[in-house]
Amino acid sequence: MKLVYDHSNELVRFGVEQIKKSLENRGIYYAEQYALYTAAPAPKKGIVVQLLAVRSGNGAAAADPKVLEQYEEQAFRLIRIGELYRIEAIDARGLMYGCLELAERLAMGKAMDEGEEIYRAPLLRMRGIKFNLPFAPFDSGDPFVQNEETCLDLEFWKSYIDMLALNRYNCLSLWSEHPYDIMVVSPKYRAANPYSDDEIKRNIALFRSIFRHAASRGIDIYLFTWNIRITKEVAKGLGLPDAVGDYGDMYSHLIHRTGVTFNRFRAESLLIQDYVREMVLQLLLTYPELKGLGTSASEWMDGSGYEREKWIVETYVEAIEQSGRAIPFIHRTNMQNAGKEIKELVQTRFNKDDFYISWKYSNAHGYSHPEPQFEQLWNAWEGIDLASTNVLYTVRNDDVFTHRWGDPDYVRSYVKGMAKPYVKGFYWGADGYVWAKDFQHIDYGHKTWRYDYERHLFQFQLWGRLAYDPDTQEKVWVYLLASMYGDEHAPIFLQALRSASAIIPAVNRLYWLDYDFQWHPESCLSEVTGFKTIIDFVNGKPMPGVGVQSIAEYAAQEKQGRFTTANLETPVSIISLLNTAADKTEMLATELTQQLGELSCSHSACTLYDLHAYAEMGRYYACKFSAALELHRFGQYGEQKYREQAVQQLENAVLHWEKLGYYWGLHNKPYFMARVKRMFGYPYYLNDVRADIELVRQYEGVQR
Repeated sequence: MKLVYDHSNELVRFGVEQIKKSLENRGIYYAEQYALYTAAPAPKKGIVVQLLAVRSGNGAAAADPKVLEQYEEQAFRLIRIGELYRIEAIDARGLMYGCLELAERLAMGKAMDEGEEIYRAPLLRMRGIKFNLPFAPFDSGDPFVQNEETCLDLEFWKSYIDMLALNRYNCLSLWSEHPYDIMVVSPKYRAANPYSDDEIKRNIALFRSIFRHAASRGIDIYLFTWNIRITKEVAKGLGLPDAVGDYGDMYSHLIHRTGVTFNRFRAESLLIQDYVREMVLQLLLTYPELKGLGTSASEWMDGSGYEREKWIVETYVEAIEQSGRAIPFIHRTNMQNAGKEIKELVQTRFNKDDFYISWKYSNAHGYSHPEPQFEQLWNAWEGIDLASTNVLYTVRNDDVFTHRWGDPDYVRSYVKGMAKPYVKGFYWGADGYVWAKDFQHIDYGHKTWRYDYERHLFQFQLWGRLAYDPDTQEKVWVYLLASMYGDEHAPIFLQALRSASAIIPAVNRLYWLDYDFQWHPESCLSEVTGFKTIIDFVNGKPMPGVGVQSIAEYAAQEKQGRFTTANLETPVSIISLLNTAADKTEMLATELTQQLGELSCSHSACTLYDLHAYAEMGRYYACKFSAALELHRFGQYGEQKYREQAVQQLENAVLHWEKLGYYWGLHNKPYFMARVKRMFGYPYYLNDVRADIELVRQYEGVQR
């Protein structure tokens, strides 16, 4: 078999490497022919990877306008004629994705039928990752502290970026409150950089290598900052008091938005403004592979919307213009709507295709409902012409950090819901977690991987692949999981993961709090109140705008005997869903345990513990929601039997929490959470779970 491709193109070369691996695994020999264009007649047998173009008069390559009409960016066409396979596209990313498609088809057995033609184009143009760097991180905690060394290791980044490319991502957004001192240096402000000259050279070399490797895999790098944030070391280097770089407890009465003495000073300081402008300029000059920048005009800033946007223009925008580079700029809208100030002051400084508005699509809880309605509920686009504005969604998973998650149906619905005319793509990730070093899992027993993303690989595969091709077939997921679980058991693991992954979204729909510091459902913890008690659940509200009825509303209608629950998801249906999902998950996990026997090891053994834990988590929340409903009935009727039934539900909840802690403890160790500011580990909160029973015994009803 002959392989004909452009060896000089790194993206194509990476794609072809995957084809070669599949051929080698099947014992198929091949010969390679390097060619930019196939001028000679194509071989009758083999694989031709071709960028569709024509030769212009001066010998340079130019795309044929007629061909351009038939292809979208990042799209590919795969054709089989006899024993010849052709992969065609109008850009290198499309060719790479075509190669990846053929490589997987070869690996799965039968690649294509005779005469078959496949065309694929991305559902969403940008498919990205939100990666919070542990350098000047958004918050403190083990996810950042434990990853400082890993995120300075080029081998990690190469492995991670290769994984992203294989799963059709094309964007890696790196987030830091103050990335400048670790990434760049300027003679103008040398004293503001605490690193030695050798350390600065080492850091720049590292990030250049990361960015170049990303470029070789079709991954665009975006750098996001929290605008005006500086560190104590920078403040000192600028000749300012250390306190200018001290921000205190960021969520103490939301002081990062208003009320901090130095917020106004930082915004009005011409020195700080010039420093930030110079650092942004140096970033763009130092890293030509850096695709774009993102920031907001909210956290750590004070003043009117006009004043804050003016500061963004006079720092970020002017630095971009000074660099001479035309780069994409992403303006986040957290804690503000898009607003006329963004439109009038910032958007007008960019070409249409280079300016994006970013919106938190599900707030902090991507695992809740696949069609969140916060844009409408919060009037996100008031005053904005969506016909001339590009929107990117931020999708946050601040729900599940420990147990594996994987439901193709949920992600498929979610990405299809994002595919609106004005939406150009998304990036997903967490504010409170970093999937780099696996610091949670005990380093013995069945652990055979190094990085946390390897443990949670299926989750990454789902978001990238379905955002490119939402019609990805079931057999692909089975094939991907077979590398971890084996061909025979992969289909059952897929069904078990599907079932288990319905639990957290159901919990979020019935008990909703917007932000990650308020609520982490995997642990039942909050920075604000600690362990969420039964009283919190009694007073809880459902996810707004998606047709979920609250426990209070259901109990009131139950007493009246008049239900208006048509097209609504009720507390009773969610409780039933949780119990059904728990039962099915446990049944499948038990079946797998019996089938695997002594072969239960590595990812199989680890996932089985996760599945059993999910089953107990689902039952725990089902009991807690049921107890909350019984307490509302107690408030409606005043009959002690309802309080007694609530007590019984919570006594059962204690048993399920104990089992949840048992399965978690078989292969995990505790860690200090970043956003919730609590130690993660179920046994530590067993007394809180038991205390719910006493709270019910003392409960006298909702205060009216």
